[in-house]
Amino acid sequence: MSSDLWENLWARENGGALLPYLERFYKLKSPVIDIFKDSGAVRVCDAACGCGAYSVAFASNGFEVYSFDVSPTAAALARAGLEHYCLDGSRVKSADILSTGYPDAFFDGTVAGSVLDHMSAADAKKALSELRRITKPGGIIMASFDAADEDDMSAPHELLPDGSILYTSGSRRRMILHPYSEAEALRLLEGLEIVYAETSANGEQIFIFKN
Repeated sequence: MSSDLWENLWARENGGALLPYLERFYKLKSPVIDIFKDSGAVRVCDAACGCGAYSVAFASNGFEVYSFDVSPTAAALARAGLEHYCLDGSRVKSADILSTGYPDAFFDGTVAGSVLDHMSAADAKKALSELRRITKPGGIIMASFDAADEDDMSAPHELLPDGSILYTSGSRRRMILHPYSEAEALRLLEGLEIVYAETSANGEQIFIFKN
């Protein structure tokens, strides 16, 4: 992933202004949390964590959470968000999803919220392989994909051969968005045992599968 792009985007955020957003995730009750608990997962990775929403959700539900983001500023925001709720922020670091630096089979479960759809289709496959590498065999992985809205489609962009959108100007310049249809998402996850699938009211697709 382009570290300078995401660093520039996260550098514009105000940590204090993000707290009301994170509040929605503190002690979150959701089918995703329940499935991770039922699987027996203890050590969980929040991959490309951004400001740490899933980090807060899982840590406040008793999981041992490790988090990373390609942007050092995002990692700092996630750390601050965890510490705001008196949760352990010491396991947050800056790393690329294509090369996380964690040992093989280190995690019981891994979460990648709206991450794979912000890279080319080829890089999404590589990232998925890396997430599977760091998750133990039999562990579980959650991947979610945002739906493209009107703003996403109207911002200046060019269409790449793999169907990804490459933004060409403004604050999104050089950002990639690959709007996955359900069929495309299932092709990316082909061969994996999907244990949960949901499409939210805003069109976000959520899949949990066994590694």
